[in-house]
Amino acid sequence: MDKDFTVGVANIPTVGAINKKPIYLVSLSHSNGGKSGTTYQKFISIDKPDSQNGFILTKGFFSELSDEEIIKTFNDLLTQTPKELILDMWFPWHRVHSIRSLVFNANKMQTLVK
Repeated sequence: MDKDFTVGVANIPTVGAINKKPIYLVSLSHSNGGKSGTTYQKFISIDKPDSQNGFILTKGFFSELSDEEIIKTFNDLLTQTPKELILDMWFPWHRVHSIRSLVFNANKMQTLVK
């Protein structure tokens, strides 16, 4: 019995290496020793931060770049950071200002304008 179909290779788009682990930007408040204002330390977490007894347990490294620079270049930062700088850290909750996912990218809804 003859079949009317062919088999071919489909082109699969190349998206580069996919990181299976979530990466987070943890902003930590840092007092200025009585001076006005608060500064923030940036910690790039290579594991999902885990809450335990009033602390955040995470593994990663500190960065002195701005939020925008970290968001744009976090893949390069991960590949260029020596393993000696990756630390297991316990941060008290009261120092954690924010935790932001660096791999999640919501698609904004687009509307057509006529």
